[in-house]
Amino acid sequence: MDQILLRLKDTFDPSTISTISGPASLYGGFILGSLLGIILQKGRLCKYDVVSGMFRLQDFTFWRIGTPLLMIGMIVVFLFKDLGIVELHVPATVVLAQLIGGVIFGAGLAIAGYCPAIAAGALGEGHIDALAAMVGIVFGSIVYAEVFDGSKLEHIINYINLGKVTFPDIFLVFNHWFFVMGFAIMCTAFLVGISMYDEFLRASFMIVDKVSGKLKRK
Repeated sequence: MDQILLRLKDTFDPSTISTISGPASLYGGFILGSLLGIILQKGRLCKYDVVSGMFRLQDFTFWRIGTPLLMIGMIVVFLFKDLGIVELHVPATVVLAQLIGGVIFGAGLAIAGYCPAIAAGALGEGHIDALAAMVGIVFGSIVYAEVFDGSKLEHIINYINLGKVTFPDIFLVFNHWFFVMGFAIMCTAFLVGISMYDEFLRASFMIVDKVSGKLKRK
């Protein structure tokens, strides 16, 4: 408990805050966060029904907006890298840790209907239930930082560490643009597939409604 209080004190120490007040951190984060919030709100992604509908394969709004953003973001990042505008700082690929983390994050997203960004947007829209998700996110982060970090379990799941590599490095693609083009084609095919599946669902529901209506009249 004393260590937790000491860390909280260090977090709000003026010298600590001054280290994150540069233009590339707070101002950049504020601008990018505001743009992301506008996209989430205008795309109706801050709603529980939209997020939970994605996991129940009944609402594809999240995938229709998120997939093009992911595809365009990947193209822009590699283009800026080749032009020398940005420099990539790739985090380490720790297979087991990222698989377990992905499952836990996905389960939490499916159950709560909110991720950190969506919960903040939903709270801004006035959805009070998002507050419970944000409290859980903060509590889970504190537990992770205080209990898991530096423990024996962390050393176990960090066993398969591939280092700071990208997908083109892992699949031995000599030019990353071949991988980017393949990813763009895969995303396009995915969008076409979910659109066809969505139309199939709509047609199926219409047929069921018509048959149910005729049976009721008889």
